[in-house]
Amino acid sequence: MTEAPILEIEDLHVSFNRGEREVKAVQGANLVVRPGEIAALVGESGSGKSVTALSAMRLLPYPLAWHPKGSIRFKGEEILSAPEDRVRALRGDRMSMIFQEPLTSLNPLQGIGRQVAESVVLHRPVSAAAARERVVELFELVGLREQIARMDALPHEFSGGQQQRVMIAMALANTPDLLIADEPTTAVDVTIQAQILKLLQELQARLGMAVLFITHDLGIVRRIANRAYVMCQGRIVEEGVLPDVFRAPRHDYTRHLLASEPKGTPEPASASAPEIMACKNLKVWFPIKRGVIRRVVGHVKAVDGVTLSVREGHTLGIVGESGSGKSTLGRALLRLERSEGEVAFRGRAIEALRAKALRPLRREMQIVFQDPFGSLSPRLSVGQIVEEGLLVHGQGGDADARRQLIGQALTEVGLDPETQDRYPHEFSGGQRQRIAIARALVLKPKFVVLDEPTSALDVSVQAQIVELLRELQKKHRLAYLFISHDLRVVRAMAHEIAVLRQGRVVEHGPAADIFARPREPYTRALIAAAIELKADESGAVAM
Repeated sequence: MTEAPILEIEDLHVSFNRGEREVKAVQGANLVVRPGEIAALVGESGSGKSVTALSAMRLLPYPLAWHPKGSIRFKGEEILSAPEDRVRALRGDRMSMIFQEPLTSLNPLQGIGRQVAESVVLHRPVSAAAARERVVELFELVGLREQIARMDALPHEFSGGQQQRVMIAMALANTPDLLIADEPTTAVDVTIQAQILKLLQELQARLGMAVLFITHDLGIVRRIANRAYVMCQGRIVEEGVLPDVFRAPRHDYTRHLLASEPKGTPEPASASAPEIMACKNLKVWFPIKRGVIRRVVGHVKAVDGVTLSVREGHTLGIVGESGSGKSTLGRALLRLERSEGEVAFRGRAIEALRAKALRPLRREMQIVFQDPFGSLSPRLSVGQIVEEGLLVHGQGGDADARRQLIGQALTEVGLDPETQDRYPHEFSGGQRQRIAIARALVLKPKFVVLDEPTSALDVSVQAQIVELLRELQKKHRLAYLFISHDLRVVRAMAHEIAVLRQGRVVEHGPAADIFARPREPYTRALIAAAIELKADESGAVAM
């Protein structure tokens, strides 16, 4: 006899606002999660995945959000109409949730041990000593044994993977029947991603939980889920057991997702192209200060003796785990970070230039950041954002001429030039990243640092941005420093790869050679983690 479901969502509708301003976020969703099952809810940003999950926990901003119709039952008990105190008793006890961004979900002013203990004492009448014992058990359970002595440390003192493990410990504090994981691996690199997924699988098997795993990454769905629900524009358009959904997708949207992963390799680039950016023995060391007088007792060697170069029309991919020094290296090349060693732009030494002398060169050296929403001012229109660089460098002529240039830049990145009077919040994540690229391109740069420009985007949008960047490089002969932990995207973009570990380049060479014949154990581990995540049910690798 089939066990009764842990979670049943039936004909769920979720709206925000009312009347003419009503936004129908979820429309008639049906979903079931059974005991001991990992069900994946997959779809692109804005499809309604997180809204559905937050509805199950009654965490939406009521009354702004409301449910025109539908039912959510947890172990047969109706959630939507239950009293608030009953839902509060279930939440964090019998059903728990892991959120996407651990650092923003954790209290920055409270030690991690205390935060995990809080989950215990809210639902169990235990002493402080017993709660602390439970925290130690949880830390051992989620692989944080070495951090037990640091339980009083604040969240920012831990890596992204460690922060996510703390979030998992909090969610498991009371051994829930249902665990909802909302994109828990999006913000971590590929090796940490593999570790977190393995941990969740092991914990689910050991504790017998039901898991609802929300993601836009089809590779994760292939690996972790027993059943998949595909969501599009607030509706579940396909559902079924794995691997059937991937072997024979029935809906066009599912086929679209499967076909949208970044593919291919960049067009060959001339080996004799002029060198645009180079560094030799580059170092960025951050001092460690201790004591009352803040004496320097050591250094964090974020970048430690790096030598590399990027040629016109070439892309140098920088890969490595979080904390390996990738972003610091990019900022140091642009002279946005103090450094030692030689830095040359188009053959001219720039490491000793003062800000005033460096400013004219900055027009030709640009950067596109990881988070498109965080890097765009919410107070400025799109036109003002793209125009800012023109004003700083005295480019573009009068206001009308600048507006025309802005329109051209937006058109070039695939946006309607008439949207330049709108604001960033009115655009999707992929559109905001196109705006960030337009802001860099309007100045006609020679060298662009792309710092994880696709990691915050859906897989289909990633493919679009990769294709756009390749087209722009071909058209303008741009030199890219492409920083990423996603090896699928690196393979699609990079001509050469430099592998960073603890601030040092441990392997460097043509991308094809490194993917085919990695020499260093660390490089092999990175590629193996990516292959493990992207392998389909037959063992073929989707990279």
